[in-house]
Amino acid sequence: VCQTKNVTTMSRTSYYRVMPFLVAVYLVGCAKDEGPRFVPRPVDPVQPIDSVSFSADVVPIFTAHCWLCHPPMANGMDLSASSAYGELVNVPSVNWAPNLRVVPGDPQASVLWNKINFTEVYGLGMPPNGAPLSSAELQTIEDWIEQGAMDN
Repeated sequence: VCQTKNVTTMSRTSYYRVMPFLVAVYLVGCAKDEGPRFVPRPVDPVQPIDSVSFSADVVPIFTAHCWLCHPPMANGMDLSASSAYGELVNVPSVNWAPNLRVVPGDPQASVLWNKINFTEVYGLGMPPNGAPLSSAELQTIEDWIEQGAMDN
């Protein structure tokens, strides 16, 4: 009789030790899934993605503001329509090497971006004579660099 009582008491003790663990496992397993913290807005398939074209959007800015001082066969940088991309993207700056003239995806690291914004990080702002670029033109160039400075 003593042994049976001891066994019954042992199993109750084990029951009281295991039961909170089982309840916790059950509660965690049944917890409500809250889903992701950020739910992106759906993209309207009819609305075109706003991307900047180098040839259609950026080159006209260079033609209007930069080409007079950076024509073909000028002081090492040709910003004509046919050569501008190859002269800018992933090309070390002559005066500020090893810094690149345009770092795709990173306007702040691009010498061009700092120059046209007159930050003085890389010396004289551009264009040095005449009107600076408008905020819309600056935004176009910033967007182009942020979008990967593509040759499109």
